[in-house]
Amino acid sequence: MNNGFLSKVYKWLAIGLLITFGCGYLLSLDVELFASIISAYGLFAIIEIVLGLVMIFALHKLSDTVVKTLYLIYTAITGITFGSIFLYYQMSSIIFVFLATAVIFGVLGYVGKNTKLNLNGFATFLLVALLGSLVLTLINVFVKSAAIDLGTSIAILLIFCGYIVVDIWRISRMNGEQEEKYAVFWAFQLYLDIINVIIKLLQLFGKRD
Repeated sequence: MNNGFLSKVYKWLAIGLLITFGCGYLLSLDVELFASIISAYGLFAIIEIVLGLVMIFALHKLSDTVVKTLYLIYTAITGITFGSIFLYYQMSSIIFVFLATAVIFGVLGYVGKNTKLNLNGFATFLLVALLGSLVLTLINVFVKSAAIDLGTSIAILLIFCGYIVVDIWRISRMNGEQEEKYAVFWAFQLYLDIINVIIKLLQLFGKRD
């Protein structure tokens, strides 16, 4: 197991999460500013998608500095849109969800790091399940079924919990590619897992403000 590389991944993961939550919280303190910025949500979403695709498909060609910059920009933009949780949910719910996510990540990370199983096949299953859940979510935009909404939210939560296990399993078994940019890339993967877990937990258990 590559504990040194995993430590680098966790460092960048922590940096990304701090930027996201810091930006979100600070923006939520000025409702008018937040409202003016969030009106360009579509633009931010497009930028996030482009940054994510560049990191995924051009990683090997990019320098460490470029990958770090893209990651930091991505987490800051996510923070802009994430400010809404501080306006829509009670702070007690947010704190509860953050603590629950930390516990979930710790437990699943331990499982992923120490399991002797080959999880490559499980990763394929998770991808198929995620695509199916996203299709159902799109259909439900028109159907507007509370049961489907609840079911897909639970399914997506479990899927990203599974991805945490798989991603840490993969990171723990990496032998090559020790450049800093690869640690940032895997931090990005875990960052997406955690953000989705937080969002789904808030949707399921959060109390509206």
